[in-house]
Amino acid sequence: MTEKLYYKDSYIKECEGQIVQVLKEENKVLAVLNRTPFYPEGGGQPSDTGYINGVRVKHVFEKDNLIYHEVDGVLECGNVLCSVDFERRFDFMQQHSGEHIVSGIIYKLFKGNNKGFHLGEDYITMDIDMYPFTNDMIDTLEEEVNKAIYKNVPFKTYIVDNEGLEKVNARKKFHVDGDIRIVEVDDIDCCPCCGTHLSRTGEIGIIKILKVEKYKGMSRLYLKCGNRAYKDYKHKHNVINTLNKCFSTDEYNLLKSIGNQQEQLNNLKKQLNDLKNKLAMEEVSKLINAADNKFIFKRYAEESFEEIRTIGEILSEKNYILVLASEIDKKLLFINNSELKISCGKVFKEHIKKFNGKGGGRDSMAQGAFENLSELEGFYSFLCEMVKRCM
Repeated sequence: MTEKLYYKDSYIKECEGQIVQVLKEENKVLAVLNRTPFYPEGGGQPSDTGYINGVRVKHVFEKDNLIYHEVDGVLECGNVLCSVDFERRFDFMQQHSGEHIVSGIIYKLFKGNNKGFHLGEDYITMDIDMYPFTNDMIDTLEEEVNKAIYKNVPFKTYIVDNEGLEKVNARKKFHVDGDIRIVEVDDIDCCPCCGTHLSRTGEIGIIKILKVEKYKGMSRLYLKCGNRAYKDYKHKHNVINTLNKCFSTDEYNLLKSIGNQQEQLNNLKKQLNDLKNKLAMEEVSKLINAADNKFIFKRYAEESFEEIRTIGEILSEKNYILVLASEIDKKLLFINNSELKISCGKVFKEHIKKFNGKGGGRDSMAQGAFENLSELEGFYSFLCEMVKRCM
């Protein structure tokens, strides 16, 4: 059995220990120590990382009361010095301790139960067995959670057996065989837990709920605690300051300024689309007047494929075969609205790869794209000659 020093002192950074076994499994090197400061993955909390005698510890897990340290290097049995990546450890302690506060207050306020908890590298998720979780509920929850932090009350941990568990006022009730570890925060939360925690709530600093979404009939909450919340605020504050400068306003009038500019942009887009449609109609008239034998072939040097599609959509209502190409986008449009028995999609399927093109479509219309202009020109010429032979 490995002695778990992180339960005696969750702030432990270094310790001396002894490697009692080194294993190699599936290209992994695993070291077993008589005592360890490294928390193994479990209870929704990732494992610690750090070093054993300068060799990197990248993952830690527990099996059959032994704790295995997966390392990037060679280790031998004997005395060693262990050092924990404490910045990572303290971050996880802030997140896990914050999760207890949030879970406890959700239960007190709304009788919601935490059915799933995941401590990721960027944020926490919690699955609460109730839906919906409204904005008003989030506001109330955040206010009460941060009040609990400022009370700066201690986190208590202790071990009980199943008989003792019956006397514990835990929000989670279940039966266990053997001893179980309890984490309690006075008048806030009490439940079984195997993770590492802070000494007092004040060390969490702040908790911010980022968003809520529906998940399997429950509410999934995304949140950040402590330094993660501070960094998130810092980033968003910088974004807002940049937007304030762009819109020549402050954060209190920023949304209004963005809304006004969005309205102006939408009006300009509408005017631009109207103008493009007008120009497309004029181009259609020119193409029809110049058309010969019910087919229209044309390559455009500067017009985009989007503009060509607009022309094609207008012409597709008339009895023509069209081959229109955008040289700037290296794309081509093939439309058959005539009486000729030519399947545009079939032609593309059988021939476009010969010109290193990609694309396809249905009987009446197909479109393709090419890597370079010469390939576009080759397929364009092929289609034009094929249509002429069919006339």
